[in-house]
Amino acid sequence: FLHYVLFPRVNDEDLSFHRGIFRSELWERIVNLPTTAEKVLEVNRWCHEIASYEMQDERTASPLTVYRCGSGRCGEESAFLVSALRSVGIAARQVYSPRWAHCDDNHAWVEALCDGQWRFLGACEPEPVLDRGWFNSPASRAMLVHSRVFGAAEHPLHGEEICTIGAVTWFNQISRYALTQRRTLRVEVEGEGISGAVIYIQILNEASFHTIATLVTDKNGEASIELGLGDFHIFVEYCEYICEKDAGDEAFITLELQGYLDALPIGEVLHSKDYIAPLDAPVNASPLSAAQKRERAAVLAEGRAKREARIAAMFPESAADKPYADLLRAARGNAAEIETFLSADSDPRREVMLRSLSKKDLRDTTAEILESHLRALAPQGDLPDDIYIPYVLCPRIDLEPLRAWREELTQALQVLTSDPELLYNEIARHVKLSYTDIYGQLVTPPAQAWQAKRGSSRSQDLLYVALLRTQGIPARLRSLDGVPEYYREGKWICVFHTPTFSMHLRTEGDAVYRQNWTLSRRISDWELLHLENETWSDGTMHLSLPEGQYRLTSCVRMPNGNQFALHREFMRYRGKKNSFDLTFRSYELSDLLRSQRLPLMSATTLDGKTVENICAADGRPTILLWLEEGGEPTEHILNELIAAKDALQETDISVRFLLRSREAMRQRTIALALEQLPFVSVLLDDWAYDLETAARHLTCDPDTPPLAVVCDADGNAVYGVSGYSAGSVELILRIAKHLTK
Repeated sequence: FLHYVLFPRVNDEDLSFHRGIFRSELWERIVNLPTTAEKVLEVNRWCHEIASYEMQDERTASPLTVYRCGSGRCGEESAFLVSALRSVGIAARQVYSPRWAHCDDNHAWVEALCDGQWRFLGACEPEPVLDRGWFNSPASRAMLVHSRVFGAAEHPLHGEEICTIGAVTWFNQISRYALTQRRTLRVEVEGEGISGAVIYIQILNEASFHTIATLVTDKNGEASIELGLGDFHIFVEYCEYICEKDAGDEAFITLELQGYLDALPIGEVLHSKDYIAPLDAPVNASPLSAAQKRERAAVLAEGRAKREARIAAMFPESAADKPYADLLRAARGNAAEIETFLSADSDPRREVMLRSLSKKDLRDTTAEILESHLRALAPQGDLPDDIYIPYVLCPRIDLEPLRAWREELTQALQVLTSDPELLYNEIARHVKLSYTDIYGQLVTPPAQAWQAKRGSSRSQDLLYVALLRTQGIPARLRSLDGVPEYYREGKWICVFHTPTFSMHLRTEGDAVYRQNWTLSRRISDWELLHLENETWSDGTMHLSLPEGQYRLTSCVRMPNGNQFALHREFMRYRGKKNSFDLTFRSYELSDLLRSQRLPLMSATTLDGKTVENICAADGRPTILLWLEEGGEPTEHILNELIAAKDALQETDISVRFLLRSREAMRQRTIALALEQLPFVSVLLDDWAYDLETAARHLTCDPDTPPLAVVCDADGNAVYGVSGYSAGSVELILRIAKHLTK
């Protein structure tokens, strides 16, 4: 009750006063339902009527903001559902796969306590039954699923404890979702076990290593954890010692520490590694009956209609002709606050300030906070707009909760120096660093850090930037690595004077940062640099970087989830050779293939007959194509299919179009394709389940049709791709020919 009903925080969301609102809307809907499970399902139906998924920035909005504005990321949706369940007295928690091993993403969902057992469900994604969601298959491939509580907890219902970091205790939930193996890790120096060493369990995701669990060794130098059946990476630190190692299916792993200086690379060190993802092994298979599929489709359609009508009503029609109508539309349920701020007077800075904020900020900031920033705003002077607006006027610094701070910090500057060179050290004397009583994902806003005289190092950085902006000195956190900078005489100056060097990267491939390559710098552990906004010019990228030790990683992700990686480690200082070729591992056609048994999916022929298994076609390989009529990616793939008519006819393979309705056949390009490709068969499928099921099993995106799946003669999926890229039909044909050899 204390952790899963009473406690107001779910993860790192902004806190809000929402329980009374949620309970008032939910109580009559669930009070007479006979079981907790039915209550949980009904609460989720309500959540679906209120909110749906929308890609947004990484700041986690409050449950009240999600309610008022109708959308959120998976972390926000799951915090919303947990909060709704807790508001009617149902114990609930958020669980996370912090990083998938088989694709570049992560996911959060919800567990609710029903009759003493944890049951899971996808937030705002109603199903007819519990223990079911689109993520059933991905979760069976997870290396770790965890939950958290704030403070200490010992009851068996929490699960197996992983570790306590600051104010948070983490628990392992992987065994309910995937096949697992217990790994024991021993840290030693010259054969002697080291107590208190910190072990970071990491997954290669987005072409860099991400920590999914932190362990601390016992008196024997050992720690253990239950993980999924795939490869992972280990980083260990202890005082001035470190160790790194890749691991696979070993049950016992020895980690030999070496001194930090001894671990520095001599010259350039190149390391090639295949990282094997866990196989799909459904632990919670829960197929739906035909009646349940119809029920699910009806609930989704009804909920979607209610939600869309509710969102449409958030925009005041009277504002349609106003010059800032787009701001009010983006603010959704917070439009009244934005209108109040904008209409207070004719000061043009009001609209400029709002346009410096994110869409999420518009949805949850208040007129009072905005007004406070405007009152104490330093004048622009001779600063250009592109410096003054984002780095002085804007009240947003990073992803901290947006609060008023200029007036409070104006008072603080009476006891602090205004010199940006000396200010950071002065802040460090006034604001105590907190380590043991914090949650690392939370930061204290600037004014509150100053009032409390304590906060994390990130909170200190935010306070420094806010104090400079209060004085009218442009300041920011450097996009490269988050280090504070200030602007003076036309250039940005880092508060820490670290020497830099120039790096020149060259590539001939399609290099996308945090998709197939990254660059990291070692501080203690490796710190991923943020180069998303850097661009290639004629195959070259020019970077100015702090001196130090670097790791350049390139990664090729296979459709089966495995990765072919290259790691290059090197030291770099001024005056050294600093040009590098970014290269990628090569692969064969056979590396693209898998053998994945999909759940049984049926569809209907045009004459009303049921095809029980769309993946199997008279013992021949099959190409399945879920096509979105009129969608541009679908148009491209249809044109490529028409151009490849002769090659398709020569290949002994079945081609099936999965369309949502007969009307789709009248769409111009689909009609042309059916005319030019008479050997194609059409099946009717409403996409309510099959598209998402197939996509998720094959690590494709179900929200970017078309979806193409190639199945072998036995009906096993060997390849899948969603969306469109030039040449995708050519590759599908190559695979089809390979299967018919």
